[in-house]
Amino acid sequence: MSAQRQRLKRKVEQLKAYQGRHSSFTTLYIPPSKNLIDVVNFVKSELAGADNIKSKTNRKNVQDNLTAILSELTKIEQIPDNGMAFFFGIEEEGGTGKSIRDIVVPPAPVSQFIYLCGREFVTDELESMTMPKSLVVIVLIEGGKLTIGYLRGKHLELVRDEDFYIIGKTRAGGQSAKRYLRIREEKMMEFFKKSAEILSELLLDNLDNVDAIVLGGNTIRAQEFLEKGDLDYRLREKVAETIIPVSVIDETGLYQAMKEASRILKETEIYAERQAWDSFMQDLMKGMNTVTYGKNEVYEALRQGRAEVIMVTEKIADQSDELYDEAANYGTELLIFSDQTESGAQLQGFGGIAARLRW
Repeated sequence: MSAQRQRLKRKVEQLKAYQGRHSSFTTLYIPPSKNLIDVVNFVKSELAGADNIKSKTNRKNVQDNLTAILSELTKIEQIPDNGMAFFFGIEEEGGTGKSIRDIVVPPAPVSQFIYLCGREFVTDELESMTMPKSLVVIVLIEGGKLTIGYLRGKHLELVRDEDFYIIGKTRAGGQSAKRYLRIREEKMMEFFKKSAEILSELLLDNLDNVDAIVLGGNTIRAQEFLEKGDLDYRLREKVAETIIPVSVIDETGLYQAMKEASRILKETEIYAERQAWDSFMQDLMKGMNTVTYGKNEVYEALRQGRAEVIMVTEKIADQSDELYDEAANYGTELLIFSDQTESGAQLQGFGGIAARLRW
């Protein structure tokens, strides 16, 4: 995950944790297309209209928030390239009011102008920005067993795990065996068609965001499904050439397939993570002095301006604002490793943080 997305994810979690009362929280999203003067006039108008709020407490909260937002807007010359969002509010703690004044300039453009007052902040727009837009769909197939997972960035989510009864093989001979085999094949075709229908229901409405569909499981059955399963031609065009053999058709099998998918889909984030880690390990094994690991060692290199790329696990990244700030100051790239990947597990064994150095 990119450092920007990870940091935004933490901010969203923080905003969602705040709890107010009635209209004590004000959310304002401003898209980049909006004229600053128009926004200022809108806020002034809402501030004037707040006089009509009957509840004295609500009226004061809304007025305080809008006055503070207006003050911030007068300090800037124009709306940032991606727009901006205000999350201003009063959170009561132990009978006293604590002011919340968060201004977020997001990593992607704000899509629409939103102004709302309530007891919680509206974070849907920012939350959508924390998710990778690209999607790799992993489909595992065995006779009568279907498991589907979504790989977004470096995070895997189990979406469907279905069982369809298909009669087993028979030892009988003659006409009985032929009839039995025919019935079994008919059931298998029904299973393939049902699997294709499920994929169409899940993916066709969001096809632009699907990077690839990776088939796995029993390679013979997966190839059969591709040839005979009536898969929609639009989905077929997204299917990767390589079918991944996986022995277990369930969530465990998805994680096995994810490792292989990262090798055949070179444009994915998980592939980039693997490449960065393999390169680090190669240099470490060669005894080169252009790599280091461990918190103290990496921070020392960072503050000396030597760290070119820092690899860090999500767990450590989530606990340190200092790391984001210092990396930005020194022009150091931050790579956030997933807790779900093989590379992330290996990095954890090195203290959760490692770096490639400039010298």
